[in-house]
Amino acid sequence: MKNAAYSVIFLMITLLVSCDPSMVYDQYSRTENGVWGWNDTGEFEVDITDTTSLHNIYLQIRHTVDYPLSNLHMFVHVKGPSGQHLKDTVSFLLATPDGSWIGKGTGNLRELRLLYRKHTQFRQVGIYTFTLEQGMRTSELPVTDIGVRIERVNP
Repeated sequence: MKNAAYSVIFLMITLLVSCDPSMVYDQYSRTENGVWGWNDTGEFEVDITDTTSLHNIYLQIRHTVDYPLSNLHMFVHVKGPSGQHLKDTVSFLLATPDGSWIGKGTGNLRELRLLYRKHTQFRQVGIYTFTLEQGMRTSELPVTDIGVRIERVNP
């Protein structure tokens, strides 16, 4: 009986620690065969219900250590619920000048998050579609996953 009580307490603590009250959306999309090509896009549909809070929007990537360059350019398209459209070009710095990877990870994978928009207030409730496109001169890159994360500021 005592072991069961400890198990329940451990489970409750684990659940409390794993909760992230600021996280609104966090999703990755796997690339086909671990390669992100010019014609491959990641599309993320986010249902926004809070128009009063400020949000931080992050772009996320996972790449292998076989990545041949120190940076990554991507095109970001954001379509709002009433058809408004925003297009940006963003650049990730993946490695330092000495060749050390900036992202965290072990083995041959690295993960990196870039703050795309800080303290953003969504003006309308509804579906916002984020589309990510590879914007490099190399047609295929060893990027295994791309993603979007949205966090509420000071929940």
